[in-house]
Amino acid sequence: MKKILCLLAAVTLFAGCSSVQQAANLKNCTYSFRSVEVENIGLKTIDLLVTLAITNPNKTETAKLKRFVGVLEANDSKIADLTLKDIEIPALATYPAKAKVSVPTATLSSKLLGLLSMGSGTIDYHLKGTMYFEGPMGVELPLPLDIGRIGSHNS
Repeated sequence: MKKILCLLAAVTLFAGCSSVQQAANLKNCTYSFRSVEVENIGLKTIDLLVTLAITNPNKTETAKLKRFVGVLEANDSKIADLTLKDIEIPALATYPAKAKVSVPTATLSSKLLGLLSMGSGTIDYHLKGTMYFEGPMGVELPLPLDIGRIGSHNS
């Protein structure tokens, strides 16, 4: 019985050390805007395709993004909530995470609406939220995200 308890304690301790290492590896992932593209302009909505680059610099560990919940801003105005789900980023790889967003035209300022519809001008994008990665034993590890990009929406 003591041997079983010792073995169980050793496995738990090993899993705990592995958990700390896994959390540290996920924290090293980097994020950037790749592009924000206008897909459709309607009377009531503008449809955007937002692409984020998620880079996993870890040599052996796959980063498993369970979900992302955040807010997309353009020129200091909130334009939409943005979500991502179930993405795996292999070790030493960059994954282009894509999210389609429909933005009600009523929520956009006339200046921003003009910039988006004409496809010109400089638009500063900002994304703020929380990435939830899969940790050991199914536990979600929250990591705050705050990234911005200055420039044209079609780059």
